[in-house]
Amino acid sequence: MTRILAVSSPGDPAISEAAGVLRAGGLVAFPTETVYGLGADGLNVSAVARIYAAKGRPATNPLILHVADREDARGLVADWTPEADRLARRFWPGPLTLVLPAGEAVPAIVRAGGPTVALRCPAHPVALALIRAAGRPLAAPSANRSQHLSPTTARHVETSLGGIVDCILDAGPTSAGLESTILDLRPPFRSLRPGPISPSDLEALGGAVGQGPGVLAPGAPQPAPGMAARHYAPRAKLELVLPGTGLHEAGRGSAYVSLGALPPLPEGVHGVAASRDPVELGASLYALLHTLDDAGFHTVFFELPPPEEAWLAVRDRLLRASTREGA
Repeated sequence: MTRILAVSSPGDPAISEAAGVLRAGGLVAFPTETVYGLGADGLNVSAVARIYAAKGRPATNPLILHVADREDARGLVADWTPEADRLARRFWPGPLTLVLPAGEAVPAIVRAGGPTVALRCPAHPVALALIRAAGRPLAAPSANRSQHLSPTTARHVETSLGGIVDCILDAGPTSAGLESTILDLRPPFRSLRPGPISPSDLEALGGAVGQGPGVLAPGAPQPAPGMAARHYAPRAKLELVLPGTGLHEAGRGSAYVSLGALPPLPEGVHGVAASRDPVELGASLYALLHTLDDAGFHTVFFELPPPEEAWLAVRDRLLRASTREGA
């Protein structure tokens, strides 16, 4: 049975209780500034295996290790580079994941058998307090079933993993709403997943940043999470449309999400005017899709954002969420 523990501050006794669950090999869902994570002791192979089983996650998809600071990160890599140190000093705690050659302490299951480890220091005070209380790096993908919508509230976690996870730390909604930017720091530097930190921000400190392999074939080993063709998907069928074009035919049970003002819609189609600001929409995207799922819509038409840097993360999530099963 899953316990839900309300947390009001980093000193809340619930954090010590959850840390005890982690040290005993259990699973704890906890908030970060991006989404809620499904945490386990990242150096405990059997505990990490429980993450994969709970999510139905492919063994080819590695996990991010969450650390409390740069010193923790140094002990998990074979080479903590000057670029890694410079980026961590600027963006940690925060939504940046760094991929580096793994040290001997990192279990193969965390790396999905690959040579690298993905590391992040989250900015949420509850997440940092939990990592410090547990005294271990925490392996923590998003706290949801594999390929499904990421959770931005404790209720989202309970709906997806209730009865599987041992406890959920409920500290309210997350703020950023989209998963971290992932940067592979093996030369030449490559962006593996867009997120709240833009390529321009990274290049200002780390040098030129290329694009990673993009969409990977099903079953292919992944150097970082979130690279499968289908990911972040709601239960409803998600269809992407050009902004402002509206719909000519759509039956009842459909919803249409516009970027800004709604165009004319067929009778019976539910319209949602979403923010035209990429940061605001990114923060609310998953919550909006969860709401539309809960309302029972079978199809959601969503206006595709422009291919501009500010929209990279939102556009990436929508494109992967709209990919059909088996693609």
